[in-house]
Amino acid sequence: MDETDEKIIETLKKNSRTSYKEIARHAHISDVAVHKRIKKLEGGVLKGFTVLVDQKAYEKNTVAIANVRCETGMTFEIAEALAKIEDVTEVYTTVGNFDIAAKIRTRDTDSLKEIIETKIRAIRGINEIRTSIVFDCVKEDVNLVF
Repeated sequence: MDETDEKIIETLKKNSRTSYKEIARHAHISDVAVHKRIKKLEGGVLKGFTVLVDQKAYEKNTVAIANVRCETGMTFEIAEALAKIEDVTEVYTTVGNFDIAAKIRTRDTDSLKEIIETKIRAIRGINEIRTSIVFDCVKEDVNLVF
């Protein structure tokens, strides 16, 4: 990956629907070269193209972080089970007081409670769950910085 690839990625991060012609102008190469480079980047660097949804407008404005302590040797299995739950949007294995941090985004606290009580607590190997409800999101950036 070179500086030109980084320019292409920076442009796509701002708007993944940017035309090859406009990307070419920004990266100072031809639109044919942009097409070839994007195809190559799709082979390993770019995971896909997506849209950002305003979660409040989408009615999923209750966000919580569930910190999970697991039985020894069960962390990855539990993380995979958490990842399959629809309203769990991010799952991280961690070190420290807990083994997993999971971000949950749902309609309201009633649905959050239902998810925790019926879906998360049902996962075998979970020893403890500590959940924090998010009041405000100060920064949420889905893009990597170069």
